[in-house]
Amino acid sequence: MRVRPARLVKLAVAAQAFCLVMVLPATYALSQDLSATEEGRQEIERYCGNISDKAADARYAMQTRELEQLRQDVDRRIELLDEKRKEYEVWLKRRDEFIDKAEDSLVGIISKMRPDAAAAQMALIGDEAAAALLLKLNPRVSSVILNEMPAEKSALLARVIVGSQVINEKESSAQ
Repeated sequence: MRVRPARLVKLAVAAQAFCLVMVLPATYALSQDLSATEEGRQEIERYCGNISDKAADARYAMQTRELEQLRQDVDRRIELLDEKRKEYEVWLKRRDEFIDKAEDSLVGIISKMRPDAAAAQMALIGDEAAAALLLKLNPRVSSVILNEMPAEKSALLARVIVGSQVINEKESSAQ
């Protein structure tokens, strides 16, 4: 039978109330005889002391069970997080493989396009993506495509390429 914490507290309060109820009549009846009164008080104190130890033990046992339950709950959540992390790692690996294949295909497509058409397409995509594509292309093809772009756009892409090289140099020196 499992005793709930609230029930345990009620039992402890009831035991203490019982002790008090037992003390009053015993004290009144024994007040005539001082030696009997002292002996009665000692017996009552022992009884209440024994109950308080059991109540404390019950509280400690309850707290231990609660801590164990919390530990099991934390362990279960950690397992769930590990499963999600593994799931995300698999998904990220598949995504990276797909992006690598797509980039290689796009590099092949752009390298076979006319320079003016490739420049127009690359001017419309994001600066970092366009710079990455230019880095993957043959330098001869990249220079022709940059030449066909508006000067502002080609300068911006050049800054992105140089910025990525500066970042890569900082990363490599940090490692």
